[in-house]
Amino acid sequence: MFTGASWNTMFSGGSLYSGQYLENWPYRFIMQGDCNLVLYKNGAPRWSSGTDGRGINCYVTLQDDGNLVVTSGYGGVVWASQSNQGQNTYRLDLQTDGNVVIYGGAIWATCTNEYVSVS
Repeated sequence: MFTGASWNTMFSGGSLYSGQYLENWPYRFIMQGDCNLVLYKNGAPRWSSGTDGRGINCYVTLQDDGNLVVTSGYGGVVWASQSNQGQNTYRLDLQTDGNVVIYGGAIWATCTNEYVSVS
């Protein structure tokens, strides 16, 4: 149904197109047909990108630099989170508390755990 996403998580390069959403009940983060990216709780809006009517065939993408971008079908950017941090692996989570958060890859570790090492 959508690319690079699971029920409540979207990874770098993933997109949501018109009508597609992430969900973590009772929250839904949806790319609407009017070009507005909206977070709902029980059907009531809690946050939006404020981009309704600013494009057609819009979609939202979590870019490989960590920036979340709403793009019109014509290719023009209509909104961005301004969270670009450089090339890495990022994920966007719709958390159980209703917060939508972009997480980046590990940038430093002591590497003292016994099972996983960070290169």
